[in-house]
Amino acid sequence: MRRILLAVALFLGVPVASASGPAYKPFPEAQVTPEQWIAYRASVHAAYGATLRVFPDEHLEVLYSDDEITHFAFTMPGHPAHPAWITRQAQDGSVGQIGYFAGDEAKFAELFRAYLALTDRTLEEIPDEGSEQADKDRTDVQNGT
Repeated sequence: MRRILLAVALFLGVPVASASGPAYKPFPEAQVTPEQWIAYRASVHAAYGATLRVFPDEHLEVLYSDDEITHFAFTMPGHPAHPAWITRQAQDGSVGQIGYFAGDEAKFAELFRAYLALTDRTLEEIPDEGSEQADKDRTDVQNGT
């Protein structure tokens, strides 16, 4: 759990904001008030409400920026970490993750770890562009093209 909190702290120390829409890092600390959670969620809904996807079985709602670089996952009532959210942002071949909670810290840490694992699995499934090009080059050479 300390590793998760350290990861949160490291991401909290990196100021990143999107060009338009809600800030990636809206608060200096991972623990927020319920009112801050409500206000931030409302700002994300105002900016990206058309992208809303609700996962009732997981008690989560997910929204993403128009460029699909930033994804927001908010807990819903019934989720053990509620109220909390995780934001992931893809940049330069990596994915940054930050999270905030106004509920149970231990349950939030579990949610944060689950999203880290999801990111790792997703990145493992993405083929390396360099190796794809090398494979194509080898095939072209073998085919005499």
